[in-house]
Amino acid sequence: MEKIGETSALCPVCLKTIKATKVAENDKVYIVKECPEHGKWKVQIWSGSEHYKYLYEFAAVQKPPQKFAVKEMKDCPQDCGLCNEHKQQTCLNVVEVTNLCNMNCPICFATANGCGYKYHPSLDEIKKMFQTVVDNVKSPRVVQLSGGEPTIRDDLPEIIKMAKDMGIEHIEVNTNALRISEDMEYLKALADAGMDSFYFQFDGIDDNIYLQTRGRPMFDVKKKAIENCGIVGVGVTLVVTVSPNINLDHVGKIIEFAGLNVPTVKGVHFQPITYFGRYPIEPTDKDRVTLPDLANAIEKQTMGMLKADNFLPTSCSNVHCDMKSLSIVMEDGSLFPLTTMALGPPVKTDDIADKTRTEVSKFWRFIEETMDGPSGSEDKTWRSFISRAKTHYLTVSAMAFQDVWTGEVERWERCCIHMVTPDGKLIPFCLFNCTAADGRTIYRRKAFCGN
Repeated sequence: MEKIGETSALCPVCLKTIKATKVAENDKVYIVKECPEHGKWKVQIWSGSEHYKYLYEFAAVQKPPQKFAVKEMKDCPQDCGLCNEHKQQTCLNVVEVTNLCNMNCPICFATANGCGYKYHPSLDEIKKMFQTVVDNVKSPRVVQLSGGEPTIRDDLPEIIKMAKDMGIEHIEVNTNALRISEDMEYLKALADAGMDSFYFQFDGIDDNIYLQTRGRPMFDVKKKAIENCGIVGVGVTLVVTVSPNINLDHVGKIIEFAGLNVPTVKGVHFQPITYFGRYPIEPTDKDRVTLPDLANAIEKQTMGMLKADNFLPTSCSNVHCDMKSLSIVMEDGSLFPLTTMALGPPVKTDDIADKTRTEVSKFWRFIEETMDGPSGSEDKTWRSFISRAKTHYLTVSAMAFQDVWTGEVERWERCCIHMVTPDGKLIPFCLFNCTAADGRTIYRRKAFCGN
């Protein structure tokens, strides 16, 4: 057993801060922690110990936020907001506009419709959260409107327009796609208000998967919603909750489906299942998917068209939080990857948060003039490739959120995806949503109902 590092973590029972150690054993990385009251845990967080250590070379230069809601950290992660110990600026701001939903999924990070309180803020309350973003985040400002299900709000177009008028450049709506599959007038109103893209929950192309993850068949709904988005010219990112017991063997088919639906579909974003909010089982290591596991499954299921080495950490968040690739979708549906680990760590990483915000703003819109061919070039093959690259690109990415068993302060301190709270704080997304084994939280309930 090799000790890799020390950090702090949370007790899964009482949510108190406890010391933790990261160790390598049998080519796997584990977090080991012990609560004096409730026992000891050893949970796998990575596959491939040398790869885990190598990724530290991709870490961005620390660039802390300029403003803090909590001036002095006393007990991280118990008094977040952000504090003066936070090491990364915000690249994505999540504003929750309701905790109500038109579905009741077996898997739900927000426990929508089942958390014991109602949160459905007024326009003035939402405006204050947007003002928090404007006051604390550099341009370009990227906001994801989340829930619950944001599209249950008839005033969502008004919310989007308000955000745009306040100087928020990119607005993305997190949705299960039910309403936009049925209501073209509402969808057009969202687009006319200035919405840039949708963040579509999408777990596969087989309704047997949706019966397990969402409790009802949904594939036809997803297809119709994507078709509608193509008509009005709104880009879509397919967001996949990946479970080793449900759909890990389906990731290649999802990427293939995405490629067949560009340019409306701009990306696939895989999220290995995280055990917070509402979930069907108490997890063991066999119930988890690490990022290397996912990358290897993608390589195998795409027959090597997209390789594990085509995925890079964004370096905006902690290097063990995410991975991404960018490919051109060729006419035959195959992918031409533009990213590779073979180039090694980036030489300059001090502006990665700004670069990440700009890339999100560009690549997740419907159509973006992002590349230009050589002036006067007679190479028709090259010009054809460049022309296609302007519209027919696909990001394939993944984010490994942390739950109460896997969470560690080292990663939370470098998080760049922040929940915006009604009282003007920015809190790392997975820390905000982290729940104890019995469902209690540190932040979510207190932020939205004061207790």
